[in-house]
This record gives sequence, C-alpha cells and structure tokens, in this order.
Amino acid sequence: MNLLDLSFKRTSYEAKVQASIWYECALGVAVLTYPKLHGALDKPGEYYDLLRQSASSRLEAELQYCQEHNTWKMLLQLLHTLNCDTIESFSLAVNALSREEFRYRVLPYLETALEPARRRAAEGDSAAAAEMMDACRGHRFFPQMIHHVMVTDVDALRSHLLVMLQLWYAEFMEREREMTEAVLKRDAEEKEHWLRSLSPEEVVLRATGVEYAPEPGVQQVLLIPHVIYRPFTVEASLPQTKVFYYPVSDTSLPGTQDPYEPPARLVQIYKALGDDKRLRALKLIAGRDRTLKELTDTLGLGKTTVHHHLAVLRAAGLIRVKGGSYAWNPQSLHHHERELNEFLTDSQDEG
Repeated sequence: MNLLDLSFKRTSYEAKVQASIWYECALGVAVLTYPKLHGALDKPGEYYDLLRQSASSRLEAELQYCQEHNTWKMLLQLLHTLNCDTIESFSLAVNALSREEFRYRVLPYLETALEPARRRAAEGDSAAAAEMMDACRGHRFFPQMIHHVMVTDVDALRSHLLVMLQLWYAEFMEREREMTEAVLKRDAEEKEHWLRSLSPEEVVLRATGVEYAPEPGVQQVLLIPHVIYRPFTVEASLPQTKVFYYPVSDTSLPGTQDPYEPPARLVQIYKALGDDKRLRALKLIAGRDRTLKELTDTLGLGKTTVHHHLAVLRAAGLIRVKGGSYAWNPQSLHHHERELNEFLTDSQDEG
C-alpha cells in the first residue's frame, strides 16, 4: 500500500514549572495513605508511622477514608482546576461548584475521546460511568474511584476533601510552610533556568528521570516539585497536559551541599542495581513486561518481598508500571550514566 502522510505530528511540547504548597499537602496525604511505599522513600518508614500516629482522631478518620477510596487523587484534580492561593479561597471555590460540576472535576481524566462520557457520568449517567470504568479496567484504582464518585453523596465527599486538606495543613504543614515553600521555590527556579537553555524534553528527563516524548493531544508538560514523595516521580494526565510531580533536587534542600556528596538519585540507581535479586527481576522485565504474579512465581520469593524490590527499581527509574505489568525503562541507564560522569568530572578544589 502506498501512503502519502500529510498529518501533523507534534515534535515538542511546552514545559511549565508550577510550585505550590497545596500540591505538597495533597501528595503528603497520598504518601501517608499508601504504606506499602514507605520502605522505598527517602525518609525511613518510622517517620511516616510517627506522622500517622500524631494525627488527630478527626484527621485519622479522614486519612482512613482516603486510604480506602484514593480521594487524594480527587483533591489533586480540584487543586489543578481551581488554582487557588489559600485554603479559604479554595474552600469557597469548591463549595460554589454545582453537584454535577464537582463530580466532573473529581472524576479522573482518561483521554479526550472519553470526555463526553465523563461529563455524562457527572450528570448521573450510570452507563457513561460504566464506559469509563471499562476503559480503565487495568488501572490500579480508577475503576473503584469512578464507582465511588457515582454512589457517594456529593456534599459528603466535598466536605471530606476540604476537611482533610484543612486538617493536614493545620497539623503538619503550617509549622513547616516557610521552609517547604523556600525549597519548592528554589527548585522551581532551577528548572525554569534550565528551560531557558535546554529543550523541554531534556528538562523533563533531568527533573523526573522519565524520557517523555511528545505524544498526540499533549501540548504542555506541567512540572510540579515536591519534597514529601522523594524520590518518586508521580505521573498524571489532564486535558492536553501531562503532569509530573517530581522530587526536588538535592541542591534545593536546606543546608550546604558537600561537593563530594553524590546525588541521591545517583546513589539510588546503583543501590537498585547492587542486589542480585533486583538484577534478576530487572532482567526478567527487560525480556518482556511482567506482572507481579509472574515475577513472584519465577523468582520464588514472597509477594511482599518482590513488591519491595520493584518499588526500589521504580524509584530509581529503571522500570515503569504499564497497565497491570512492569516494563523496563532502558533510557534511565543513559540518563544516570551522564549524571555519574558529571559528578566525577566536576572540578573541585582539593582543599
């Protein structure tokens, strides 16, 4: 067949950095309500245990509800679409939404073609909600999240999200706000400086560890720095926008950096590779995408142990979750090879 291709293929995208204390709050809720991840984060697992234990009984009730229904994702979507500077203005904006508009904004964005179904589902159309659930049936929690939005009283859900954000801010963030905002601002300025001299693709790669190529329908990449979820990058989608909540760099954190102290992400990848079981798992995944069950059966290890090894490999950017399987990310090796070379060859005074 002879094909004359006259289509337009996007060759780049715009990258924008957006730092906000409110995204940090929502991601903090996400981290605290996903205990399986705690062993793979920068801070020790005990830190998150103590944080959870220190929560008031009311906040603990909201966190438990969030853990059961992944409502942190709904909170993030509201923060994106309402873009408010204060809790007061955010609360007013959320309460001003009609029941249908509230549902629409907390239902997950899947793809442009499913936006009419998302709108109909927000209006109470159960068939449209079923269409959305069928389209994302391989996702870890989207189908259950869509069902929950459809069957839950809007005012109760609205109140839960606002109370959870207000309590999280009052109990955990308010006392650290000035320091956290300074870190986020410093990192955002660093990435904005990169954008003035590097391509958007290179900045996304350096910031997130993800080699993100332009794709149809995506005009913008939104880079949102975070501290609480380090070292993970969290990926999300909005209309015409790909979102990466990425870990702030070491240089953005408080304190003077030792020039001979290797970057945490560099240590992370070699730590991930420095274990025979993780290397076996990575080789299996490099051969073809593998499910958790396949890896557990082949490696002869317990599910919890394999999940931990996979979390370490994911944190290093060596693998990604694709549907219900784990896929290799070979580009991450090239990225970290460059980082190692930059660390070793960066000239410093001998002192």
